[in-house]
Amino acid sequence: MSEKQNKIFGNFLEIKEGDMKGRLSLSFQAMTLNIDELWEGSALSAKFLSTFWGKFFPDKGNLSPHIRKRVQDEVHYISGELMGNAVKFSYEPEYLIEICLYLYENELRFYVTNSLNPDYEDKFQTFILRILTEDPSELFLEQIEKSAAEENNESGVGFLTMINDYGVTLSWKFGEKIPGIKTVTTLAQLPIIIEK
Repeated sequence: MSEKQNKIFGNFLEIKEGDMKGRLSLSFQAMTLNIDELWEGSALSAKFLSTFWGKFFPDKGNLSPHIRKRVQDEVHYISGELMGNAVKFSYEPEYLIEICLYLYENELRFYVTNSLNPDYEDKFQTFILRILTEDPSELFLEQIEKSAAEENNESGVGFLTMINDYGVTLSWKFGEKIPGIKTVTTLAQLPIIIEK
C-alpha cells in the first residue's frame, strides 16, 4: 500500500528526526512466544522504557525527583498499554511488533506498529472515530459498563485512560508496510511539562 493509500485517523505526525532530543526503539517477533510470554515481555519492556526515559529528567532540585517519577509512571503505563494492545491484536506472527519512543522539546511520542487482522480493521476504525469525536470521559464510563456486561477484552479503556488521566493525544495510521500484511501504527503524544 503506498503512502497515498494509508488511512490516517487524528493528527498523525511522521517522525522528524532532526528535532528530537532522544530516541529508543524495541522490536520483537511474536512467532516464537506464546501469549503469556509476550504479555510478560511487554510488561518488562514497559518497565525498562520508563526507567530509561526517566533518566532524561533531572534528579536534583526541589521538583526534579517528582518530575522524574511522574514521567516514569506515565511512560510505564502508556508503553504497557500500547504494547499490550499490539501483542493482543497482532495478526501475523512473523511480523515485528515495534515500539519507538522519541523525545522532543515538550513531548514524548510513542509509535507502536503491529500487524492487524483485516477482519478487525473496520471495527477498530469505528471505535477510533468514537475516541476522536466523543467525550472521552463519557466514552470511558460506557466502555467500562460494556466490558463488565460482556466480559470481553476489547474495551478500549486503556486508550481512554491515556487521554483522560495523562493528557495524551492519540492518532493512527493504517497501511501495509509489507505487501499483503495490514498494519496499524498508533501514535501517543505525551506532553512533558516541567514545573518551574
